[in-house]
Amino acid sequence: MKRIFSSALTAAIIAALAVSCANGNKKGSAAEYVIETDPAYNVPTETLLKKFPITFPSPANTAEEKGIQNRMLNGFNCWNEGFDAWKNWGSVLYSPESIYNVNGVRMTLEEYQQAMNITLKNADIQMGDFDNMIICGNWTAIRYQTTNTNMQTGVTNPVPVTEFVRFKDFGEKGMKVDEGWGGTKGGSYNGLLSFISDEEKEAQKKMMDEIIAIVLPETSDLEKKYPVLYPTEIKGEKAQAMKRMLLEDLDAWNSGAEAYGKWAETFFSGKVEYGYNDSTLDLNGIKDNAKAIIGEKNLKRVKVYNILVSEDWAAIHSWHVVTLKDGSKDVYDSMAFYHFVEEGGELKVDKCWIKENS
Repeated sequence: MKRIFSSALTAAIIAALAVSCANGNKKGSAAEYVIETDPAYNVPTETLLKKFPITFPSPANTAEEKGIQNRMLNGFNCWNEGFDAWKNWGSVLYSPESIYNVNGVRMTLEEYQQAMNITLKNADIQMGDFDNMIICGNWTAIRYQTTNTNMQTGVTNPVPVTEFVRFKDFGEKGMKVDEGWGGTKGGSYNGLLSFISDEEKEAQKKMMDEIIAIVLPETSDLEKKYPVLYPTEIKGEKAQAMKRMLLEDLDAWNSGAEAYGKWAETFFSGKVEYGYNDSTLDLNGIKDNAKAIIGEKNLKRVKVYNILVSEDWAAIHSWHVVTLKDGSKDVYDSMAFYHFVEEGGELKVDKCWIKENS
């Protein structure tokens, strides 16, 4: 089991705003102490934003959104004091019914805790910059930086982390995770399956098979062709245009490398900074990357879980099917963040980050 996590140390950190506080071992009687209301876990947002500024901030307008923002920032403030303290902080962030999908594997809270216990014994994970926090209603999409040090080898690597999280209001106890998706399906997938039950493995396989079986309808109505499984409210003409362009991007990709190359010239700014996994590409690099992936793996983007839009930023979580040369198929997901600007009276993407495996 250690080998699995040392070879893929990003496996369970991805959902990792379930973090720890140095003073997380406070105790008191059940009648007098409610951990969720402890001031140590409720540092004001204004204070935390000075300590952890968000590079590309988006607003939190409603009480619900402000509660999510504060809980996430408090998570950054309480990091990496070992598993016991991490689990203690998890009592604030999670409920016993919380679900977390770690690199594509759907886990109960107990299963997720078991995976994190092994991860934190093998890796020293430190928080870096907070890139994005897009909040829409009870959903947030976040991207942040970590450094990950393998405790066996001493090797340290930068690891950008992406998450999509749905919250639920627990009244006095505040906003807690209902279900989250941390990181994208990749090499750690089979190892993470060892933490879930046989029944859950069957459900996992069924979900993947259902995605493989998707046949996209022949229609120009992209809202029907790519329905969003977990829709959020998207208000305003500009926001609707941003969503529409994300759906058009999926459709252009599915139309082949030549079609996508032409679309890329419309979708992206000529000065675009395109972060694809560990690479940064310009417009020509985007075209070459798409040509290689479409040609080698026949990657089709078929299912959309989320689209969140806030001011100039949008985030999308989608699933795609890869068909290999031997005819076998597999399923992976993509988490992407896009920044839109106006150029010559048209919306363009000038910056994006995409994390996906294929």
